[in-house]
Amino acid sequence: QCCGMFAGKRLDEVEGHVFKESSRINSTFGGNLVDMVRFTLYLEVIEQEDLVQKAAENGEYLLTSLLKLQDDHEGLVSNARGKGLFCAYDLPTGEQRDTLTNLLEEEGALVLGSGHRSIRFRPNLNINIKEIDTGISMMRNALARL
Repeated sequence: QCCGMFAGKRLDEVEGHVFKESSRINSTFGGNLVDMVRFTLYLEVIEQEDLVQKAAENGEYLLTSLLKLQDDHEGLVSNARGKGLFCAYDLPTGEQRDTLTNLLEEEGALVLGSGHRSIRFRPNLNINIKEIDTGISMMRNALARL
């Protein structure tokens, strides 16, 4: 998740703005007017495109795919779990997890290690089945090389 913004000299009219008070720019909960307007637009898109329902449906598909991956790689992939699009699975060791994340990067997938031996997924709300299938295929290829 990357973002940026352009700012002019008017920014200095705000005492303790984000470039003077470091804790303000990295705060998940530190809102400002621009963020509030942007988030209002995000909520409109989420509602108009029914992304909550789609996330539930696609999350179920993702979890089912991860459970199949677990069945196909017994002893290597375990504890596949998820709620909506937030999903994860475990590998036997952190070293194997780290090796797999590197192999997945070679396949073209960026994944997030979590905890001591887990890989977790937080895809965009608008991910589709084809993209999930592509990711699962990348995981199958990487697991075959592990």
